[in-house]
Amino acid sequence: MYRYVIRLTPKDQTTFGDDAKKTIFHFLFVLHCSGQILKNYHVIENEGYHLHVTTPKQDSLSEAYDSIYVKRDRTRIDELFTVSLDHCGIDLESQEYCTCQSRNAMELETFRFDVDSVFTCCDCFKPIALYELPYLEDKEDHNSILLWQDNYAAMDMLWMNCLCDRYTGNQRVNPDSALNKQGRAIAGQMSLQVGYPVYYHLACDYGKRVKAVKVNDLQIHICPECQTVMKRRVFTEEHTVDLCEACMLSYDAH
Repeated sequence: MYRYVIRLTPKDQTTFGDDAKKTIFHFLFVLHCSGQILKNYHVIENEGYHLHVTTPKQDSLSEAYDSIYVKRDRTRIDELFTVSLDHCGIDLESQEYCTCQSRNAMELETFRFDVDSVFTCCDCFKPIALYELPYLEDKEDHNSILLWQDNYAAMDMLWMNCLCDRYTGNQRVNPDSALNKQGRAIAGQMSLQVGYPVYYHLACDYGKRVKAVKVNDLQIHICPECQTVMKRRVFTEEHTVDLCEACMLSYDAH
């Protein structure tokens, strides 16, 4: 949400070499994997290097949120450069992030152009900064979650760009597709880590796999896994979903 320029002033002329540039790009990569910056970052060379980054919150670049990989790269950056930080304003490509002190539940959801965190707070309906969440088991950053986000975005892009074939549709809609299995595993592991429900949000293309029934004048989804009528839940005025608490699945309400 917040756009910054990280200005790197070389401490000597050797800092303009390829090794220094590799260090810069790796530093940005690990910042992204830790969730401290979003993926829409750029590097400009101009009497030094200007790193244009978007952060979820104003203090996202604080060392308190560094992964072990960011800590290593930050040490090397400090050896090579004098570092300064300038705030540019609000990045309109990104959303305002969750500031809730506690949460009742989260949803795991993304789409083709999404640059924000894949986790949405079910209390305020805002994305949650990844660095505020624990790492998945045996991980030291959030890269596996970001890889799933890239996979989903690619599949969603193919579908929406009129390649409406059986494969891309199945990957998005079928709860047991390879793409959705990967996402559901992430949601399940994160739920164990945070101690509250993390629902996996399914794409809703009505057809053979997505069904609904009328309940008190409302069209409620049927869970594609256990075939029971899902529960309608209003999280906010803009966010109403159908949930299966047994299968930890959700759909947008219609």
